[in-house]
Amino acid sequence: MSSDLTTQAINAALTNNWQEAIKVNLAILKDDPKDVEALNRLARAYKEAGELRQARKTYRKVLTIDRFNPIAQKNLKLLETLPKSFKKQVPNSSCQPQMFLEEPGKTKVVNLVNLAPTSVLLPLSSGTQINLFVKRRGVIVVDSNGVYFGALPDDLSARLIKRILGGNRYETFVKTVGKNNLSVFIREVYRAPRFKNQPTFPGGGYCPFVRPETVAFEEPETEEEALPEEEFPGVG
Repeated sequence: MSSDLTTQAINAALTNNWQEAIKVNLAILKDDPKDVEALNRLARAYKEAGELRQARKTYRKVLTIDRFNPIAQKNLKLLETLPKSFKKQVPNSSCQPQMFLEEPGKTKVVNLVNLAPTSVLLPLSSGTQINLFVKRRGVIVVDSNGVYFGALPDDLSARLIKRILGGNRYETFVKTVGKNNLSVFIREVYRAPRFKNQPTFPGGGYCPFVRPETVAFEEPETEEEALPEEEFPGVG
């Protein structure tokens, strides 16, 4: 019975169903109030649901049982640095583990650079949809209100700018978030005809054979193709 509940608790967390995760972990703790793993899962669920007071209380309970528990120590320290106005962003309601399945040439997990302050990053949840935005000669990542989270590395920005301005469309979701890191999952959802045989993210994975004479090779940019100084929103 306990193993079944543990599986349910883990599945609830994987699908960002934090209220269900709270309910199931509390049921586990009725039988074993000192189950450290269940307490850590419960504290995480409270945090993701925005119930920070309960999250702190639960992590402190873990430390009364296991004084040097690294998960509780790390997360309690993070929680105690958050401002009182902290609110956790609600993840995409349709977020499922399958949404992060990779497709060769069409998807990529990227670690952002030039990150926003920790207080801006920590409200994010895995599965939260965010946006790519072309700004001058870079691509930044923002939410629907224009709040800045970070930027794509220069080499990837250069590749995506040309494709976004050329008509490609992308969806972007938070993959993982921490105190000093934010990784995002980018998926190409539409490829413009001019890029028909040009994958956004070449290399790695299976690549079907294409006759050489059918490939439209990408020409290097010339001065005439220099990017304008205006800002252009990416898609999703």
